[in-house]
Formats: sequence, structure tokens, C-alpha cells
Amino acid sequence: MKTDYGFSDEQIIENAKLLGLLGQSGRSFMLQIYAAAGFLFVLVMVAGIMMIASSLNSNVAWRTRFFGMMRCLGATPKQVMRIVRKEALRWCRFAIPAGIAIGVVVIWILFAVLRTASPEYFGEMAIFGLSIPSILAGIIVGLLTVLLAARSPAKKAAKVSPLEAVSGNASGYQQVKKAANTKLFKVETAMGIHHAKASKKNLILMVGSFALSIILFLSFSVTVEFMNHALTPLRPWTADLSIISPDYSCSIDSELLGKLKENPAVKLVYGRMFAYDVPIAVNGSQEKVDLISYEQRQFDWAKDYLLEGSIDDAIEKPNTALIVFEPENTLQVGDTVTMTINNRLQEIQIVGILSTSSFKNNNDAGIMICSEDTFRQITGESKYTILDIKLKKKATDEDVNAIKQLAGSSYTFSDERMSKNSVMATYYCFWLFIYGFLVMIALITVFNVINSISMSVSARTNQYGVFRAIGLSMRQLKKMVISEACTYTIIGSFVGNVLGLFCNKTLFSMIVSSNWGAPWTIPWLELGVILLVVVLSVVLAVQKPIKKLKEMSIVDTISMQ
Repeated sequence: MKTDYGFSDEQIIENAKLLGLLGQSGRSFMLQIYAAAGFLFVLVMVAGIMMIASSLNSNVAWRTRFFGMMRCLGATPKQVMRIVRKEALRWCRFAIPAGIAIGVVVIWILFAVLRTASPEYFGEMAIFGLSIPSILAGIIVGLLTVLLAARSPAKKAAKVSPLEAVSGNASGYQQVKKAANTKLFKVETAMGIHHAKASKKNLILMVGSFALSIILFLSFSVTVEFMNHALTPLRPWTADLSIISPDYSCSIDSELLGKLKENPAVKLVYGRMFAYDVPIAVNGSQEKVDLISYEQRQFDWAKDYLLEGSIDDAIEKPNTALIVFEPENTLQVGDTVTMTINNRLQEIQIVGILSTSSFKNNNDAGIMICSEDTFRQITGESKYTILDIKLKKKATDEDVNAIKQLAGSSYTFSDERMSKNSVMATYYCFWLFIYGFLVMIALITVFNVINSISMSVSARTNQYGVFRAIGLSMRQLKKMVISEACTYTIIGSFVGNVLGLFCNKTLFSMIVSSNWGAPWTIPWLELGVILLVVVLSVVLAVQKPIKKLKEMSIVDTISMQ
């Protein structure tokens, strides 16, 4: 197009948001978004493999005698492996159709919510639609996940010898190389810890399953910060009404600002002065900035978005300014820039960097913010370019019309209330999606922990019967089960926290810091929530197996397999 029509590079600009949604953007930020989405997809798939493998592994351990009897009847190791794989695939016969059906219904509900809550943005979205590629991808991923998860348990089942089945020693006990450590703990607690560490493969699967749940939650929690930066309807400076200079010059008199402050329907009114595309020289390079003035209230709001430097210096010291973070920005705190304005050279010192501001430019110029006194001194202008107004809750359309008449026809009057409400609705929709997904991950964690511990205890039912036969009380048996579950929890939580925080920081840097400059901090709230979920899941998980052991007689417990 550039060659055919003679366009220059400046005349054609990529619509990053549109192409980003289509997966066609080549900008570095969008490529980082794609990479983060791919990483989260792989993480979900690995978590599914680990969870299913953990369940299959415990299921195989519980039925060791069955596989041994199959070998006695002439089944080959390959046939036993096929049995395990077919059992896993039999789960798919019900799980995959159910998952697709539930997923489609949930998507339809979400589409309906989007259309209703924000028709301005999602009014053309079809409610009842089917994506055949997505359904096929779901089927393939489901089958692949189950087949990969079944490999290790199938090999384990194939190794069961016929001798174990006919000798009655079919529980797959491993040779004891080291006794349980009873120096630090009582014998029942020590045995529970020893059971957890007896099989390295089982320990890795259980710990990995616990850890991946935490990693998933901490990784996906980054999307909350991304949403809060990408969608900004709740910024304190978001206005209901705006009075704008038609040519974007400094032409709105401060007397109008005073009259608006006296209006009973007005909650807040604040103005800004603009100087566009001001050339600056810094560190030997030539750039352009939009110089904007802030008054005290806007500086107070900006304190929550300060990345580096000092807001107070920009307020109190003359010829100082803040800059808004841009990925390509080379300016740093302490730099002195030479600004050419009204054919005069002015020096301004950079005293702070903000992650965002109340103004979004649509050109390649940077954003520089200074006090009103500094702006007047540099430019010689004393009038405003824009006045933003926040209304009281009880303000009516008549009050808005009165403000419009007060502003007069010489200025552009912008009513942002409907657009603000629409953006708010969109924000809450995405808030619902993201937090809903985090809730789903938490529920998956609960089900995974309960299932894993339940299957692990069931696989050792015969051993618990032996312990009861030699004199262990149910209280001691209960402590043994709890200590085994706590071992998985402690190790899994430690591994999950370390790797989860690493993933959280990496993803935060990729999709938040790289575009808005916000520094990463430890997500204490998310960390506390997922650890609480894991602990509560363990408490619930040990209840049913313990109750089951209590209800069974010693003979039944020993003979159950």
C-alpha cells in the first residue's frame, strides 16, 4: 500500500487493538500478550495431566491385586497397559461431552451478559453460536491430556507380578531401605510422613498436583492487574462532563471554573492547560511532548500512580515536571530537558515518573505534567484547555442543561455519562469473567486435593488394617492419615509458592510492567487466599477416608483390595 499509493511511514499506523484481537499484531507488547496466553494454556494442560495422572496412579495402587490376578490369568504387560488406558479413555466418553456442553452453555450465558450489560461494545455479538474449531480443539486437548496422564500409571500396572497376587502381598509395598524417623515425631506421625515419602513417583505426582494448583492461581491472578490497567473506568479523575476548547488551545477563562464550583449540582471541577507537540532536546536526541498542567487535586490523585521520584517536587519547585511511562521512553528522573516553546528555550527537570495519567495522547508525543505556575511561566498562557466536571449523585438532566448553557456555544460540551456507564458495565463484565475463572481454579484445587488424598488413603486401606490389627487405635490412625496429607500439603505449598511467585512476577513484567511500568510486588492477598483454600481442602479431604476406616472392621480393612 505504501508503494502503490506513495504513503509515508507516518501516514500508516497499525491499529494494535484490532489486530491484537485477530492475533495479527506484530507489536512487541501484543507479542508478549500472546506469549503469556500460550504459557497459561500450557500451564492449564500440564495441571490437567498432573491431576489426572495422580488420580490414575492412586487408582492403580488401590487395585494392585486385581492387575496381579490378570497376570495370573495370562494377561501380558501390554494388555494390562491397554486396560489402564481404556479405563482412562472411558472417562473421556462422559467427561469430554459433558465439558463441551457445559462450556458452550456457559459461553452463551456470558455472551448474553455482555450484550445486556454493554450493548455499545457487544451489541452485535451473537448469543447462540458454536465454534467448531474450539470444540475440536477441546476434544483433542482432552484426549491428549488423558493419554499423557495414563502413561506412567499404565507402566506401573504392567509391572505388577503374578506372584504378588497369589501370595496375598499385592499392595505394591516397596522394599524398606530406611525406617521412619521417630526421634522428632510420635510413631503414628512419623509413619504418616514415611508413607508420603515411600514412593518417589507418587510423592512427585501428589506434590506436583498441589503445587500446580497454587501456580495456576498465582499465574492467572496477574490478569486482575492487567484488567485494572487496561480498563480504567474507576480512575478518580474520570469526569461526567467536559468543557473543551474547540481548537484545543488555552482559551477557557478561569471565571467559568469559579462559576462551576458554585453550582450546587457540581461535586468537583478541575481544569488543565495543554501545549501540544512541544519539541524537546534531551541527551542529544530530539523528541516531542504534550505539556499538561495539573492543579493540587490532580497531583494528589497522581500520587497513587507514582513509579519513581517525587510529586511534591513537581508541585513546589519551579521548572520541574513529571513524565508518564512509555515503553519507548528514554527520559529518567533527574534528566534536564531543553524545551522550545514560543521561540524560547526553557529548561525543565524531570522529578518523577507516573504509570498513567488522566490524559491519553493519540500521537507519538510523550506526556509531561507540570504545575499550573510552571506552565504559565513557560508558555505565558493563563487560561484552560479543558474543564472536567464530576456531578453529584442527585444531579438531573436539567442540571446538565444548565451547565451546558453556562458554558455557552463557544466551547465544545461533552457528556460522558452514558459512555462512562457503558465502560463501567464492560469493566464489571470482565471483572466477573476473571474472578469467576479464579474461583473455578480454586474449586479445581479443592476437588483435586480431596480426590488425591482420598485415593491415596484408599490405596493404603490394607496397610491401615494391619496397623489396627497390631494395636493402633483409631486416634493414632487418624493422626497417620493427617500427617501424610500434611506432608503433601507442606511440600506442595512450598514448591507451588516458589514457582508460583516466579511465574507471577514473569507474567506481570510481560503484560503489565512492560506497558505501564508498574513495579511488581508480592501478591500477599492472592497468596493467602490460595493457601487458605489448600488448607481447607486438606481438612475436608481427610474426613471421608477417616470415617470410612472407622466404619470398617479390622478383617474387612485387611482383606479389602
